[in-house]
Amino acid sequence: MGTVLSFPNKRYLTGYGTTAIISFLTLAAVAYVRRREKITAIENRVIFITGCDSGLGYSFALHAHKLGFIVIAGCLNVHGEGAQQLQNLCLERLHIIQLDVTNTTSIESAVQSVETILKENPKFQFHTLMNNAGVMIFGDFEWQTEKNILSQVNVNLIGTLRVTKGFAPILRRDKGRIITVISHCALATLPTLSVYGATKAGLAAWCDGLRIEEAKYGVTVITFIPGSFVHQSKIMSQQREYFKEMEEAMAPEDRHIFDKHLRIFSEYLSGITVPQELSPVCDKKLYSEFEDAILSKHPYPHYKHGPFRYQYYHFLFRISPTWLRDYFVMRFLNFPSAK
Repeated sequence: MGTVLSFPNKRYLTGYGTTAIISFLTLAAVAYVRRREKITAIENRVIFITGCDSGLGYSFALHAHKLGFIVIAGCLNVHGEGAQQLQNLCLERLHIIQLDVTNTTSIESAVQSVETILKENPKFQFHTLMNNAGVMIFGDFEWQTEKNILSQVNVNLIGTLRVTKGFAPILRRDKGRIITVISHCALATLPTLSVYGATKAGLAAWCDGLRIEEAKYGVTVITFIPGSFVHQSKIMSQQREYFKEMEEAMAPEDRHIFDKHLRIFSEYLSGITVPQELSPVCDKKLYSEFEDAILSKHPYPHYKHGPFRYQYYHFLFRISPTWLRDYFVMRFLNFPSAK
């Protein structure tokens, strides 16, 4: 006689499934409530932001001050328009510190200045280091000069690592958080931004490892993709000069090959309006993401902001074969052709 298989009765299976669903929903609800917990006592919490001369750094410094944080703004030029406006608009709870992220001595001086502020105010707690300073230069890799390339690598990548290394002891002591601004280019590096994309992808990879390393010390590591804001910032204010540098540095045979394409591309980018007056970026969703990153007791490891068009194309990039992905990239950028 064959073996008789015995199955649990239907009532048992139904009860088991119901219990599993209830357990899952309960855990999800607890996780959601935990995620939504916010830090409320922020009047003694310090946030240090690099690259506050303009753009995102300037905007985030103003917004963090508005929320009630003690803001320390790292500016390359402490006598520049950005530093002066921050000082005038934020009469209290804001400190301006000179910071060149490519200079070790400047970084050490900035760290010491922050230590002094913390020692003079024992109630202060170092809450956040926000790595925001960055340089973006458009241009094919073959066009870019060594100066163009090193500027982006030294500021975006090496500078961020140096600053974080300098502030690491303070972050460990106060169990702070590190927020590093990367880019959509870290997810899909685009032509004419290959160097910039490489630096941002490098930061994303670094943060993935750093997040696990620092967790044992109670330090939180976050990446922040702010989306597109070139029309509201001065990040492209020197692009014309960069193109001039590229053209002047080209060998005659290279200029013969690249000159037409460079001029067409330069004219195309000149149509992007760069604001003449310094003003904060206007984007409510961006500030909402920023607030969650600095106020949540249990923040996400990654924040990504941008228009739906970006999400749509990034999805296409991921699922497409390489030849089709490259076509979608060119459609996404809509660059003029030199053919």
